[in-house]
Amino acid sequence: MSNNKTGIAIFAYNRPSHLRRVLIALEDYKIEGADVFIDGPKNNIDKVCQKEIVFMLQKNKKIKFNIHKSKKNKGLGKSLVDGITFMSKNYDQTVVLEDDCIPRVEFFPFILKCLKEFRLEKKVLAVCGYQLPELHEENNQNLNTVTLKNFMSWGWAIWSDRWQEFIKKKSNDNKKSDSRILKFLNKIKKNNKKLWTPEFIKFGKNNEKVFIFPNKSLVKNIGFDGTGINSKSTFKFNTYYTKSKKISVIKDLTINSAKNLIQEKIILKRFNLFY
Repeated sequence: MSNNKTGIAIFAYNRPSHLRRVLIALEDYKIEGADVFIDGPKNNIDKVCQKEIVFMLQKNKKIKFNIHKSKKNKGLGKSLVDGITFMSKNYDQTVVLEDDCIPRVEFFPFILKCLKEFRLEKKVLAVCGYQLPELHEENNQNLNTVTLKNFMSWGWAIWSDRWQEFIKKKSNDNKKSDSRILKFLNKIKKNNKKLWTPEFIKFGKNNEKVFIFPNKSLVKNIGFDGTGINSKSTFKFNTYYTKSKKISVIKDLTINSAKNLIQEKIILKRFNLFY
């Protein structure tokens, strides 16, 4: 799937067992290639884990990996921003996965269809693959698009021109926002300078961008097991997979106000689990 048009970026650090599960999914979906970005180690334990990760990638016979390993520890935020910026210079659009986000079988078909359908809709900033349990329509036989205001980074995709616009404008964006989510993130960022999402969310809100989501979660997040750098241990983000008969793209970008309100309330309620 990785060609001049679409690239797959995987961000890893020190969890080879988590990454292995992501790679197994990619093998099952016949993914041919991906770029893997590994942030620099903080200690000897990280070095051992990263050796295992590199070995795993190099010995994989089903997928060709381009490995980008940082010598210094940048932190997840800078590592991700640098990685996607690299991808934006080499691909037209990029699918982003972290080592704890396992894509489900309809993830890539949904993401690619949305990238194609909304390519010219500049109001759409990105396509997200995860959906909260409270909005996850487990019993719906169809996979539909939902337009929402809030971004979630657990398996997503973005066009290169949108990313480059964000990179170009983010440092000059001094407009104040009344977003409760952004206010919470700004408080957290004061204590954690390595977060990247506050600036991305701020850019989206200040420029009236929207995000395309599925009505059913297409990503299984396995990072809330206590091993993550920024996340806690919880089962509150678990969803269950059910097969869909078809994928329907709704071109109307009207915000689903009811679902958007639920999404915002859940994010605000569980902020302590994210960061």
